[in-house]
Amino acid sequence: MGRISEASAGWVSLLKRGTLGRQILIWFLILSLLPLLLSNTVGYGVSRRILEAQVEGYLRALAETQARHVYHQVERHHLRLGAMINGTPAYADGLTTASAELRSGSLSGPASARLTQELERELEDFPSFREFLLLDSLGIAVAATEPKQLGSDWSTKRLFWTGRAKPFVTEDWEWRSGVAFPLFHLAQPIADERGEPVGVFVATSSLESQRHFLGLQAHLAGYVETYILSAEGRPLYISFTQLPLDFAEPLPSPIVEHSVGSLAHYTNHEGAEVVGITAGIPGTTWRCVVEAPVEAAFGQLSNLRLLSALLEGVFALVLVAVVWLVARSIVSPLRHLVAGAERIRKGEFGIAVAVEREDELGQLGQTFNQMARELERSTKEIQELHEEQMRRAAQLASVGELATGMAHEIKNPLVSIASGVELLEAKAEADSHARSILRLVRVQVRRIEAAIGDLLSYARPRKPRVIWADPVQIIDRSIALIQPQAEAAEIKIEKQAGDVPKFQVDPELVTQALVNLAMNGIQAMREGGVLTIATKSQDDEVHISITDSGKGIREDQIEKIFRPFYTTKHRGSGLGLAITRGIVERHGGRIEVESVIAKGSCFTLVVPVREQRAA
Repeated sequence: MGRISEASAGWVSLLKRGTLGRQILIWFLILSLLPLLLSNTVGYGVSRRILEAQVEGYLRALAETQARHVYHQVERHHLRLGAMINGTPAYADGLTTASAELRSGSLSGPASARLTQELERELEDFPSFREFLLLDSLGIAVAATEPKQLGSDWSTKRLFWTGRAKPFVTEDWEWRSGVAFPLFHLAQPIADERGEPVGVFVATSSLESQRHFLGLQAHLAGYVETYILSAEGRPLYISFTQLPLDFAEPLPSPIVEHSVGSLAHYTNHEGAEVVGITAGIPGTTWRCVVEAPVEAAFGQLSNLRLLSALLEGVFALVLVAVVWLVARSIVSPLRHLVAGAERIRKGEFGIAVAVEREDELGQLGQTFNQMARELERSTKEIQELHEEQMRRAAQLASVGELATGMAHEIKNPLVSIASGVELLEAKAEADSHARSILRLVRVQVRRIEAAIGDLLSYARPRKPRVIWADPVQIIDRSIALIQPQAEAAEIKIEKQAGDVPKFQVDPELVTQALVNLAMNGIQAMREGGVLTIATKSQDDEVHISITDSGKGIREDQIEKIFRPFYTTKHRGSGLGLAITRGIVERHGGRIEVESVIAKGSCFTLVVPVREQRAA
């Protein structure tokens, strides 16, 4: 403290003793350096915070986008495999025969050979996979593009048991010369014509086909790399690495221990200083990691720090006017950068700051503009990839149109077949074996007609013919239609009709929707129960609820039950709820679902009272 006081006293004495020019120079240095130091310190701090926030936001958005992209890639592969399996009846038909050959001791019988040839032919159209194989109902590989897989037992693996019920993806590892390499297995259930599971289709993607399987690129924006990690932190995919990596062990990087969504500064497995962030991949236990070198992400901050020190030394030796101009030339570009960074934060990726200098600040502005352009380009690339996926989805929709056309072609002959069967049944003797067979044929034909009718109703819904209708009359009509089924199932129907106004709807379509929901409720109560149909008016809307006392619906199934072809029953097309929701939405309404396991479910149709324009 004594030395500091002596130094301060010395400066004051110098100011008092010096000439006017020296005093002006010293006061100029003091008065110019203090604002300059303050301006540069604040500008650097603000720039650092803004750049760190932008880098974090950019990496987080990129990680989430990459994670969603991997999810959509897996879903796309499932859809393609599902379409291939549904379009190849030989898989379901040949599995039983091939399984019987295998149990009789023939490792590669005629049926297995035919299935293997079909798999090899299909594999040529799937560059994302290394091999295909078919598992029978016991988990034994009865056909495979790799001969060593024939007869292998998959019955103890989760892939087989989960894949029998639904599409499933999981990771695995294979060993080559004592070194582990990651694999991706996709399982797709195979069902017979009755919808019963008969086997599992397995597709394997190896290290060599991972990039095509995941659709991920290396060096995003020139320096960002992408990793896919398992739940245990083991690497499943590395977009780029310069060092050998042990895929059987967790990635030797601190990012493995960080929580999802948090930005981390660390030294990666290659010894490079990086900044990274993780995002969970929907539908899996995997994590997506995006990582960028610290030098590339924050290198301009070091340049800015050096520039600030240089300017402070220079500005201490010039006149006040020069200092003021230089200080202004520093603050103004920084303000433009701050404003530009703020606009980028708000989603305006195509912006650029004016660059009128060729010094370090100009380089910072040019680098900022380049980063904005690269960010815009990366965003456009991701958008184009999304549009490409949508086009592929449209192609699948075209296949649906083709299926609808085929359904039309099948429907008319079925009517003739049904009529002929009924005529033959009427002529057959009452207790004859032929009559029982004809009765069974008639029932199955009616089931096919119902499935085709559901498909046509979903694929080509008709435009509602709206009129002013009484909700209570529609409910009475619906109860009359379902009463026989309810009585047969020993189910009591209770109607609780409140005071509700008329609304503009198509009575036939709304009746169809109510009947669909009521029949689902009846089928959910296998041991009898009570089906309650109630109405009420609320907020210019009519609420019609159908409540059953059945087994209820699991929470994870509620979001799925309205998907086309999704069903938890052994019978039915899986289109009833999808058609019902389409009817309600075309009336400008919605469906609300509440369910409690072992207590029952409540489906509520909410339709506006006001006049709606038919969709």
